[in-house]
Amino acid sequence: MLNNVSDTLRIDTAVLNTWRADDNYDYAREMVQSDFSLREWIYMHIDYLFSRIFGSRFYSDNVTFIWCSVGIVLIAAVAAFIYYKKPALFGRGGKTVQEYEVTEDTIYGIDFPEKIALAMERHDYREAVRLTYLYALKELSDAGRIDWQPYKTPSQYTAEVRISEFRTFSNHFLRVRYGNFSATEELAYEMQRLRIAIMNAGGNTPEGGGQ
Repeated sequence: MLNNVSDTLRIDTAVLNTWRADDNYDYAREMVQSDFSLREWIYMHIDYLFSRIFGSRFYSDNVTFIWCSVGIVLIAAVAAFIYYKKPALFGRGGKTVQEYEVTEDTIYGIDFPEKIALAMERHDYREAVRLTYLYALKELSDAGRIDWQPYKTPSQYTAEVRISEFRTFSNHFLRVRYGNFSATEELAYEMQRLRIAIMNAGGNTPEGGGQ
């Protein structure tokens, strides 16, 4: 028969309390998270970097100025990046910048076929309609069929070119340019067709007359 087994482990409570009071045996504190944040860690390293760049004495004497300058540079850099990516946020519509802009005040010194082709390629049909109208005015002026002046209105040119195609041509232009009508690819091609028909007419025939 086995005798009752008694616990032979004896704990000296005095020694145990001594260990508990000794910080070298305080393993629990390693499990406690530090109050030192990531932001403080980053700030400490940047602070150290600046002191190395500017010199400890200069940095300590001008720490506020240096940090404000760095902040301004960072804000400017972020603003420049946003402006580059999203110019519309700064009041610009993001319209593609061209070498120049053709206006109704000029019809000379412009390579109309090239500019019309470029407008069609970028699907800017509104611009293609406008350029095609101006191109027709230039051709009519060169042919002596209109007296082109920068102050004259489309209605005045319609009175000079008395053919139905030019009236339709001008109406398309006026609706798109000033009436805020949508310009489609089909309309842009129709304007080009009408321009050719107007020039092929070869003269100022009465309205309703054709080729």
